[in-house]
Amino acid sequence: MASGSDAALAEWLQAGTSTKVAHARKKARDAAGRLRELGVSIVSYGENAYPEGLRDLEDAPAMLFVRGTLPQGGIALVGSRTPPPEAAQFAFELAARMNAAVISGLAAGIDAAAHRGALHGGRTTAAYIGCGLGTTYPADHRELEDAIVAQGGAIVSERLPDEPVTRWALVRRDRLQAAHARATVLVSSELEGGAMHTLRFAAKLGRPRFVWPWFAGDAYAGNAQARSDGASELPLDAPAAAKVLA
Repeated sequence: MASGSDAALAEWLQAGTSTKVAHARKKARDAAGRLRELGVSIVSYGENAYPEGLRDLEDAPAMLFVRGTLPQGGIALVGSRTPPPEAAQFAFELAARMNAAVISGLAAGIDAAAHRGALHGGRTTAAYIGCGLGTTYPADHRELEDAIVAQGGAIVSERLPDEPVTRWALVRRDRLQAAHARATVLVSSELEGGAMHTLRFAAKLGRPRFVWPWFAGDAYAGNAQARSDGASELPLDAPAAAKVLA
């Protein structure tokens, strides 16, 4: 139990509060300086630039950290980090042909193929990441990040600058991909692959879900599950699939 005069106790509390406030102000100044250094803007919930689809989330971020220019709408292409070559090629070709912004997560495999396909086809693409801007995951995708921004797209995060990637943050970013896009396409995934989170979030939001036809083996086990869960099957070839998604 505290003892002593009320005045002394009040002085002690005020001293502690002022220290906390000063620390918070310094942290905010440091973060603002880092954002300027990175060329990052803050898009808040109330702004027109905030993606309309994200407002459907029960836990929509109050703000997003954005490097580049956020597109509105688009289609999410997601899948395994270690896809079969034919699946990666399909993602590349589909992204190059779609008449919509390509939304994905900058990960290795299907994500990277989708972003690169969009760039190849002159499309806009946006990457939602599971770390803070200033940190690239995977590290060798920094050049891809720069290319996305240079072509009018965006790298987007709800994490503070330089925060490291975590498994929890990657799952959290999956809900943003699903909410931003008007539809989600699963190209290939293992049954426990991270892309399955995006598909589940899309289902919860009532967004259309599509899946590329599956083949035998674990690399497509998630595709079979997605079809069983109500996702619509796309044609095998990219030109026909792009027409379905138009």
